[in-house]
Amino acid sequence: MYKPPAVIYPVGRSRFQAGLTLAVVFAGAIVQVVWWLISKGHGLGHALGLLLWSVTCVWAIWSVWHTVAAQLVWDGQGWLLRSGSSSLAVVPQVIVDGQHHLLILLRPSTGPARWAWPARQAQPERWLALRRALFNTSSVPAEQEPLRPAASAET
Repeated sequence: MYKPPAVIYPVGRSRFQAGLTLAVVFAGAIVQVVWWLISKGHGLGHALGLLLWSVTCVWAIWSVWHTVAAQLVWDGQGWLLRSGSSSLAVVPQVIVDGQHHLLILLRPSTGPARWAWPARQAQPERWLALRRALFNTSSVPAEQEPLRPAASAET
């Protein structure tokens, strides 16, 4: 099996990520309003629900706003996440494949995992190269390869 060619792709704040976050925030607001309207009394549960929704919204919007612009690099040997002058070796795992948008979990050897939302619109000319590198099993370390069912012997 061949290795995919090297590719550098920008990752960072994505319109899709921001739109999805706002959709979830607004859906939560609608649920809160409906809950308050159909309830006969408003007690501690309503206040805690509103507080939890508010804290979650602030955290979600803050995390989108503070998404660091970086580059996801496949050099033919391994994956790097470059941000400014620093580079971090990572192992990417595609969580959601929306064809034009991906949600990728980037796991470094030490430290917390990071999330990336690469979008086709960032660099359409390199999009297919990125997808080839991400989905090529030779670009994933052996311990990270997905399990495949054994071929059945037909007699």
